[in-house]
This record gives sequence, C-alpha cells and structure tokens, in this order.
Amino acid sequence: MYQNNAMNAYRMAASSSLSDREADAECFRRLIATLESAAHETDVIQRNQALAKNQRLWSLIQRANAVEAGMVETEDRLLFARMADQAQRYGIRAILDPTLSLAPLIDTARNVLEGLEMAISEG
Repeated sequence: MYQNNAMNAYRMAASSSLSDREADAECFRRLIATLESAAHETDVIQRNQALAKNQRLWSLIQRANAVEAGMVETEDRLLFARMADQAQRYGIRAILDPTLSLAPLIDTARNVLEGLEMAISEG
C-alpha cells in the first residue's frame, strides 16, 4: 500500500515537473526580470546583485557546454560557450562601470529565451 502511494505521488510530480528546456526558459525569464528591474534603478547594490546572477547563470551554461556529453552538437556547444563568454565579459564591464547599459545583457537573454520557447513549442 505504501509503495503504491509513493509511486502515485512520484508519477504526479514527474508529470507536472518542468522539462529541461522549460526550466532553462524560466531561469532566463527570471534573469530578464532581475536585469530589467536593476536597469531602472539607481541602486548600485541591486545592480551588482543582478549582474552577479547574470554571471552565475552564464557560468553554469559555459560549464555545461564545456563538457562533452554527446547530447548537443559541437557547433551548438561552441555557440553557447561563445555567448556565455561574451555575456560574462560584458557583465564584468558593467560591474566595473555603473553607467554602462544593461540592455545588451537583457537583449541576449531575450534572444535565448525566444529560442527556448520556440524549441518548447516545437517539442
């Protein structure tokens, strides 16, 4: 009896959980919201916290694509690694220069989100 209840609970959780792409899309939605909020504020601490989130997300993407797992084409992995590198470089410049616009980071995140959403709708 207990095992059946546990299996039913697992099935319900698995069926309602996000796919990898949906989870990635949600990460980018949250990043965009955070960056947009920081872009309209004058608070340097909030801006730096948003930029730190940007750096962490792109670092995770870069790390994930540096490892050959055979699931993603090499060309795509190189593209993701290059995007992550550029976003991190710009993020560092934005941390050092509080007058630098966050728009390029927001635009990059939106482009990735649009690609993820298209992939989700196709799949």
